[in-house]
Parts: sequence; C-alpha cells; structure tokens
Amino acid sequence: MIGHPFWGLNMRKVLLGILVGYAFAQSAYAEQWVVEAHYADRAALQRASKHFEHIIVDRTRNVFRVDTTDAGIAALEADGLSVSIDQAATAKLRVFYAKAHEAASRGFGLNGIPGYECFRTLDETFQTLDGLETNHPDIAKVDLIGPTWQRTQNPDEGFDMRAMHITNFATLASDPDRPRMAAFFSIHAREYTPLEIGTRFAEWLVDNYGTDPEATWLVDHNDFHLILPANPDARIDAEQQIYQRKNLDIVEGPCSEQDEFAQPGIDLNRNFPFHWNITLGQGSDDDTCSQTFHGPYLEGSNHNQHIQGTPEPETQNMVQYVAGTCDSNGNCSGGLFADRRTGTTDPPDCIGPDTYCDDGDAAPDDTSGFFLDMHSNAALVLWPWGDTFTDSPNVATLTTLGRRIAWFTDYTPEQSNELYYTDGTTVDTMYGLLGVAAYTIETDGFDFFEDCASFEAETAPTNLNALRYIARTLHAPYKLPKGPDAVDVSASASSIEAGDPLTITSHLDSSRFNQSNGVEPIRNIASALAYVDVLPWDGSGSGITLDADDGAFNSDQEIATGAIPTTGLAPGRHFVYVQATDDGGNAGTPNAVFFDVNLPGDTIFQDGFDGS
Repeated sequence: MIGHPFWGLNMRKVLLGILVGYAFAQSAYAEQWVVEAHYADRAALQRASKHFEHIIVDRTRNVFRVDTTDAGIAALEADGLSVSIDQAATAKLRVFYAKAHEAASRGFGLNGIPGYECFRTLDETFQTLDGLETNHPDIAKVDLIGPTWQRTQNPDEGFDMRAMHITNFATLASDPDRPRMAAFFSIHAREYTPLEIGTRFAEWLVDNYGTDPEATWLVDHNDFHLILPANPDARIDAEQQIYQRKNLDIVEGPCSEQDEFAQPGIDLNRNFPFHWNITLGQGSDDDTCSQTFHGPYLEGSNHNQHIQGTPEPETQNMVQYVAGTCDSNGNCSGGLFADRRTGTTDPPDCIGPDTYCDDGDAAPDDTSGFFLDMHSNAALVLWPWGDTFTDSPNVATLTTLGRRIAWFTDYTPEQSNELYYTDGTTVDTMYGLLGVAAYTIETDGFDFFEDCASFEAETAPTNLNALRYIARTLHAPYKLPKGPDAVDVSASASSIEAGDPLTITSHLDSSRFNQSNGVEPIRNIASALAYVDVLPWDGSGSGITLDADDGAFNSDQEIATGAIPTTGLAPGRHFVYVQATDDGGNAGTPNAVFFDVNLPGDTIFQDGFDGS
C-alpha cells in the first residue's frame, strides 16, 4: 500500500507507465484504481458508500475496498476519508481491462464472451434455455414473463424476459403446492458471474434428472423458477465490456459520462415496491445518472417527495411473476409464493433510515420456499433488512440459514443492514411482502468481469453447491437448517431383486456453519431415519432407524448405516430418503439415493452405487 498523500498524480503516472504495454488508452476504464478507504464509524461508511454500488468492507480494520477513478478518490477524500492505493491489485485490474479491450477488438459471437469465454453470451444463454425445454419438455419450460423497457418502446428491439421453469410437470397438477424457489440472476447487467451460475444450476437440475438421485428428487418434489437474466437489455452492452449496471431506460435523461457517478438507466435493485426510497436518498439516489438511481414508483407513495410515475417494466414483470398482485397493505395473491406475512408496502408517516418502518409480523416457521437474488462481487450472503439497522422479525432463523449457505462459499454472512442502507430492493420486497426466506448472494471474484480461472476453480463449484443446499431446504427453510445435513446417501447396490439385502450409508453433519460473523451453536447428532419412497415430512411412514457406524450418535459428524427391507417392493425405481435429528430435536435437510428392483432373472449389478 502507498498512502494517498505520497502517490498523487505523478505516482499514478509512474504506475501507469509500468502498465503501458497493456494498451489502456482505448479503454473507457483505463484510469481505474483499486483503493482502500479508512472510515471512522458507521455513519462515515454510510456517507461514503452512497458513491458506490459495491464495496468490500473489513470491519476489523475499519476500511473498505473499491475500484474507482480519480473522481471517486476525490469524493472519498471530500467525505473526510483517508485513501490509499493497492498497486498490485490495480495492476491486476488493468490486466483485466487490457484483456477486455483486446477481446472487444476481435468482435463478438458465440462460444462465450470474448476474453471471458467461460461466460455465455445472452444469445447462448437463451439457446441453452431453449435446448433444455426442447430436450426435456417433461421437466423444463421457458416462461415468458413480460417485455423489457426497450421492447416496450419498440417491439423490434429489446427482449421478452425469460424464466426457466423446472419441475416434474407430470405430477405438478396433483401436487400444486410443492415448495418453490425463485431466483434472479444478474439484475445488474455487468455482473457476468451470476447469470452463468444460474444457467449451470438449471443445467445441473435438468441434465442430471433420472441419473443423479439428488437432482431427481429435487425436481420431482420442488418447483424452480430461475429468471435468466433479470436485465437482458443492458446485458448486451455489458458483453462489450461496458460497465452497465442499470437497465437502458433513458426517459429520465442521458448521461454523457460512463463511470460510477454517471450512467443512464434505472437501478432495478432499487426500483422494487417494498419501502421504495424510504430512506430518502441514503439507500438509493435521486440523481438520474447515479448508479443507484431508484427511478419512479407508483403514484400516491406516502414518502414520495421526488418522483412519481410507473415502475420499470422489468420490475413489474418480476414482481408480478414472483409476488403476484399486491395491494397497498402488502396483501399479495397470484404469485409463486403464498403470502405468509403482514406488513404495509409503504407505511404512512414512516420515512428515514433511523425509523423502524416495518409494521408486519414474522413469517411462520413452517413457511416454505426461497427467494434468491445473485450478484457479484462482494463475497457476502445477505438477508433483510437493508433499509434500517433494526433486525427483521425472522432474524434468528434467517441468520442460521445464512450461515449454512455461507459455509459452502466462505462468504461473510450478515444481515444487509450491517453493510449500508439499501431500499427498494428485491430481497426486502419478497421477504417484506410475502415472508418468504429471501437472500442476496454476492459472489467473490476480483471484478464484475471475473477471470475464468478463478470462476471455474472456485466461484462456480462453491456457489452451485450452495444452490443445491438451498434446494434441499425448500420444504421449510426456517426450520431445516437448524438440524444436521444429510450430506450424501449411498446404496450397496443400484439394482436388486425384491427381497435381496440392501444397505444404505449416509454422511451426516451438523457443523457446517460459517462462523466468521457471530457463532451458531453446533449440536450433536442424535438419530437418523430412512424413508422408502416417501419424503420424511409426508407423514405416511415412521421411518427406518439407522445406526451410527462408530456405535453411538454422540458427535456433530456421523456416518449412519442401515438395512432397507425390500421384500414386496414392486419392480421399478425406488427412493430412500435420509434425515437426521440433533440432540435438540431439530430435524435437518434430507438427501436421497435410488435403486431399481428388477424382475426375477434380470441382470443385477452389485456396484456400491453412490447417490451423492
């Protein structure tokens, strides 16, 4: 680190000279710097964070990191912060921009975003979704949920927004209330990583159906709705290595510059209805060129002192699809989730971040389903609230689940209000209106245009594992994360004749919490049960008792085994679900394995089939 008083303009030119070989002159972002800013207290952090839409905060040192321009550094110093440059990180950032510029000069086409080939283009993403639907129409369907802003202006431009709908459609009519997961990916267009992770998650569910037991039972018994991407108009610009965050609505006015202080469009993640602009400029911005410009929302807003009008088409599409139609009292119907929480969308006479403005209750613990908005690149797992420092009504259970999710990624788990104010966001809206467990995952990665090496080695696999865990909680996300996780389940054979012996084995773990921000109590595993062809909570069977391999359930990690009676089982495929309970009586997330019962004389493979 070199302190700001010593590096000044001349030192910056020296650093640029070191990097001159990378042809930065033609890049719109050649003057970016990675800096650390030292803040005195939370109020100073809040003032400074308003300038930026993404910062990485280190509370142990009272600093935050951000990549910015000279103008950004000047703004931080004007707020009274001490700023220093990270030379090594800046050099790495410049290499990324050089690669982006070189890629852009080669033109654009298929086979990934040039220079970042691990990330599909928008066209390729749509091709993938269409292919999943064409090849697997029994479990995959593309829902068109409404036009983007550009398409509302000209039917020959823009896009119809898409949601990848994945479930077992053959059984959906007889099980219409199966747990649901709704997820938005890359609502901020320049964030390459979320869209690719969401697309890969869809592929994992669909392509592994029928061959992987976990994917199969999740699709059979849950209902997935993945909006890919949540901001398609601007994604086209972002693929040209333009740092476009917002949508492309220019009605509020163009912006001549393109940096963190000036960009046309509306920040869709500040344009949602619940507590829209309730902090009056601290959780979003009134400046139309700001990267957190909240845009308009419905006329008649109690605290709307600045803008009245219609929310963005993209926002309307997503609210209607997920939450349905909601009145001013926060009562919603016709969406993906049941409305399990009271709470006024826009509480009267309740404005400002220092006022606790939620007038609703906690959602019941048996609320099913999960809402996710995936972003990059602050390495965080966040839950409501974002517009006040007061805890949300379901804070205890939201924290437990957040620490479970963060175990897979090693991201910091925290309530959104621990970072800085945000209002009119997706997560606060879905939790606030519906009571559904709602989270933002901010992936890691050095830049919004993440290097493919780090993406493939770390970001993609860890986040896909987190999404798989979330899917296993959908039946009761406020309850199941308290108990042990059935990490995997395996069977001694994948194919048997009825009456033959079958042993299953399951790895159980109650310790998988990220304890980097507070401590979650870890309990010993007390028991484990196996269920044949019924989910643990269906109530149609008492379960088969499993034994601890070491002779007793008395630790937070166990291997459980047991014999499964197979006499009388009909020919065909059968599932075994395993669920463990801790010594506090908390039942955790299950997992499954399947095996086939053959007709007498059919070939039998004793292959130690692993359902993990």
